[in-house]
Amino acid sequence: MKNAFKHIGLTAVLLSFSAATYAANDTDPCVGVRQLISDNANKSSTQDVSYLLSVPSPQVQSCAIRAAGETKNASMADALYENVRGYILSSQNKGHYEDNMNARLKALDSIWALGEIGEPKVMAKLLKMFDMSDDIVKINMAIGAGKAKKGDPSPFLYKLAANTEESNEVRAAAYEMLGERRAKSPAPVLSKVNGMEKGDLIYTGGIFGIPQGWIKDTPVGHAGLYAGTEVKDGKIVVAIYDCVPDSFKPVGGVRKIFSFYNFTHHTMYAFYGNRVSSPAPTPAQRDMIIKAAEAKVGHHYSDSHFSQKGPEDFDCVGYTEYAYEAAGLNPTPNDQETSWGWPLTPAEQFAATFSNSYQRPPLLQAADNSFKAMPAAGILDGEIGSLTKSFGMGVMKGPEVSTNIAPASAE
Repeated sequence: MKNAFKHIGLTAVLLSFSAATYAANDTDPCVGVRQLISDNANKSSTQDVSYLLSVPSPQVQSCAIRAAGETKNASMADALYENVRGYILSSQNKGHYEDNMNARLKALDSIWALGEIGEPKVMAKLLKMFDMSDDIVKINMAIGAGKAKKGDPSPFLYKLAANTEESNEVRAAAYEMLGERRAKSPAPVLSKVNGMEKGDLIYTGGIFGIPQGWIKDTPVGHAGLYAGTEVKDGKIVVAIYDCVPDSFKPVGGVRKIFSFYNFTHHTMYAFYGNRVSSPAPTPAQRDMIIKAAEAKVGHHYSDSHFSQKGPEDFDCVGYTEYAYEAAGLNPTPNDQETSWGWPLTPAEQFAATFSNSYQRPPLLQAADNSFKAMPAAGILDGEIGSLTKSFGMGVMKGPEVSTNIAPASAE
């Protein structure tokens, strides 16, 4: 109890300090949390800071996860892994995986942080849960594994890229990271399964992704449009339209790119998945969305955000909103784009839309009403030993799942 009060008190101080700093320099409300974790990572403080990942403040949690990755604080790796493990295991029996969006975003950010830290033993434990995960989690795991500075994840990435039972998008992430590591890639043969649909809205972090009440307390900060997968330069790649500041590389303004790597600003943020408006676009409307997006490639970024939706200059969320409205759809309520609702943020659009991710059921019900794990594609079947050895570990057993929990009915 004494420690609990200490943590509550310290959290209040951190939030107060962060708020005051943000008011002073208008750039970063996470300064207090970052400083504490940075001091810990640099061994100038011996205090355990892992508890910051579970305090009852979404802002502190998000800032702590971000800071753990930025400082490569290995002492927080186990706690970050528990964020992911807890989310994946609890989501198995809850029907649609978005029943707790805060937990989901926290898990995706934790995977990103673990990739930055690159602790081999923890990364190996994380990848044991690969087959139990949905496609968006898998994409983040593949990117995280590919960033590892210790051990060699290339055998895992190669098998994943070659596995035609996985979706093309998951495999594209593996191809990307093999390319980043300058490792050999398998011959590109497209899968029959796509995890996303042409015209889906997609999201990552960005300058407007710092959690604050006025942007829904989410880390979402950048929006784009998914345009499909294709074979390009001997690899399976994703095609993405988005709009970034004109100074960005490889190209700024409204652009078409072919990687999660560039969409996430060189893996500076997690990939938060794909969403659609309500009602969802018809096939004809999806073609219209992509046609409208393509027509604006080369236009400039709107630094002032006064012309979010063009028709000449855009910002990222204005560009995606423009393309959907060109197809007769309206992802975000109009009152969030005008008056006191302006400017529209990626987080607001994310909150107003709905997931469109393909997800294979990871559990099957047996005749005796028990449940067992059913890997979606078997990428790790028989490969746990070789995978963990590639990260500098011995052989590990496969994941274990409780069979005593009845699933909630899907709504």
